[in-house]
Amino acid sequence: MRVVSFSVPAWFPSYDAPAAPDAQLTEQESAVFLCLATGASNAELAAELQLSVSTVKFHVHNIRTKLGGISRLQACLLAALALSGGGAAAVPR
Repeated sequence: MRVVSFSVPAWFPSYDAPAAPDAQLTEQESAVFLCLATGASNAELAAELQLSVSTVKFHVHNIRTKLGGISRLQACLLAALALSGGGAAAVPR
């Protein structure tokens, strides 16, 4: 399994637990995370990634938890930042 590290900018608000400096997302979590940038629903993400809706929900929950308990909207914004190269960086390990 390949693990990808995402950095959450210090200025980005989180509500529950603080995010790890480098959140370690699995390869599938990373694929779901980057697709979140489109703002697609769980059903749309499942169709795009050829996964079940429950698997997408599982990954989205894990992503939000690993990134400090952020909301889905915040995860979408971080994914957009990661794709644009500003703020959150996707660094393969």
